[in-house]
Amino acid sequence: MAVHPTRGVPTEIRPVPGYPWHGSGMERQLRYLYKNLSQTLEGVGSSLRMVMKINSYHQDPLEIDMALRVRREFFGEDPPPSTLVLVPELPVRGVSVTLDVITLAADARLPREPIYSGFQGPAQNQIYGQAIFLQAVRGGGFIFTRGKAGATDERGAVPQVFGHPDFPYRDDQIRFQTEFSLNSLRKVLEDAGASLEHVVKAEVHLSDPSLFTGMDEVWRRFFPKDPPARLVVPTKLALPLMVVEMELVAVDPRGPYKKEVITTERAPIPLPHESQAVRAGPYLFLSGQMASDHKQGVPPEARPDPNFPFYSSRVKRQVEYIYKNMEAICHAAGTSAKNLVRRRAIHLDLREMAEAEQVWVEKLGDQLPPTTTFRVEGPLPVPGCTILYDLTAYIPGG
Repeated sequence: MAVHPTRGVPTEIRPVPGYPWHGSGMERQLRYLYKNLSQTLEGVGSSLRMVMKINSYHQDPLEIDMALRVRREFFGEDPPPSTLVLVPELPVRGVSVTLDVITLAADARLPREPIYSGFQGPAQNQIYGQAIFLQAVRGGGFIFTRGKAGATDERGAVPQVFGHPDFPYRDDQIRFQTEFSLNSLRKVLEDAGASLEHVVKAEVHLSDPSLFTGMDEVWRRFFPKDPPARLVVPTKLALPLMVVEMELVAVDPRGPYKKEVITTERAPIPLPHESQAVRAGPYLFLSGQMASDHKQGVPPEARPDPNFPFYSSRVKRQVEYIYKNMEAICHAAGTSAKNLVRRRAIHLDLREMAEAEQVWVEKLGDQLPPTTTFRVEGPLPVPGCTILYDLTAYIPGG
């Protein structure tokens, strides 16, 4: 975010006193943010040009246009794949966007390589007259795709999305859009010499959590065996007519890594069609972690005693339960929580953030991984859960 970690929102991103409508707050935020990000990456021998993927979380849909216009100034002709969604709140007041970025290491033996797919290019190319993001990019043994929002092509939303005005309940949009998106992403992977069988991690954004079942039914057809690890986040999409957006991470068939599904009885087996985790070379991709045993929702050990609801912290109990399961999955893959390299914390109530972080600090001290935090309206896919984590770990010797 465009914020100093201790002093808060810097003066340079605020409007000039007395001139509230002059200039763009989004432009100021992103220029400050990209400058800091560039300096950080250069400090480890990398750069913005080596970014493999951007996840962009915005509070105001009216700022999206400026965000995309600013972005293309920093990434040249081969801008990284991107997913952009809307969230209601960030943990810092005074900023309205947060970016989550994955970048190729400076010493990667397999360099960054754009993947040009002619299949259903994004309509943004037409809107802005140039590519705002690539369909996919390979590097470091992996392939990252862009976020594919529902049923869209180079002309915009396809006609089936609009439906017939006299038959509003005839079309099953979640199944149609999920299938359309997965077919599009499958073609992008095929253009890269890969397939859906190579997918190790998927991220799905749903406009309404009640659509989960329809999405999951289609998912089973496209991933009949060894499904990837998956994160499902209920949040608003940047395209109002779309109900689902998804992105994929796959092992590159040209690279040295193989996909290995990780399963352990020491952690709950997911009820939906997703693996507990997938190992690919030195990385472990976990499915979204909530305080659920996938049998009875939130288990008793993850919630306060209903007779004494104020005698313990709801979110602490949930985080402790999640941490225990995450450690079991990591152990089964040959690593531990101390080797986490990426974390996203998705809250229903950011007032629980301090207590949730306290558990992590007690467990890991100053070894907390880079973290992106935001709030969603919810509910989460399992009612009663108030926090969802997306976690990636490093496997020593992997």
